[in-house]
Amino acid sequence: MGNDKLPPVAKLAAIFDEVCTKRLVLRRPRPTDGIAMFAIHGDPATNRYNPQGPDPDLATSEESLRSWLQHWEAYGIGYWAVMYPQSENIIGFGGLEHQVWRERDILNLYYRFTPGVWGQGYATELAQTAVTLARKHLPQWPVIARTRAGNLASIRTPERAGLTRRADLDTEHIVFALGWVSPDDHRKDA
Repeated sequence: MGNDKLPPVAKLAAIFDEVCTKRLVLRRPRPTDGIAMFAIHGDPATNRYNPQGPDPDLATSEESLRSWLQHWEAYGIGYWAVMYPQSENIIGFGGLEHQVWRERDILNLYYRFTPGVWGQGYATELAQTAVTLARKHLPQWPVIARTRAGNLASIRTPERAGLTRRADLDTEHIVFALGWVSPDDHRKDA
């Protein structure tokens, strides 16, 4: 999986565990965040473009949360819980997670916020912060974002974070990438 290329987990955790932006606190999820996760991931509005639909129950969200926490333990990075400063109220989740996609190690860029905060640029703020940290601390892995064609707000977010639309990587998703080099990319330069 490429773990040998990663800086030590503790070093990454010290950087990624809690990050403050101008308006947000991005922190490692906690085992007690299941209810907040279900409130967002179980909401039909936040899953309009998700073919699997919303989480059907709290247990499903808690299982995803356990998976996220295991990822944090293994890699020292992962999806954050998003809050306002001096608040414990979670307004979203997002960040970067190591995945293998197309047989390559990548960092998947993800963001999902409660509808009450949509349109305020929080997803862009999170995405820009995550991409900046990834390029500085994990430059060996490309950052990939995948979204559905109709999800216009989600399409703008990776663009604003510096990712480029890659039609050559499109499948059932619109794909954006930063740091992805395809064999065709080399041929264009020759």
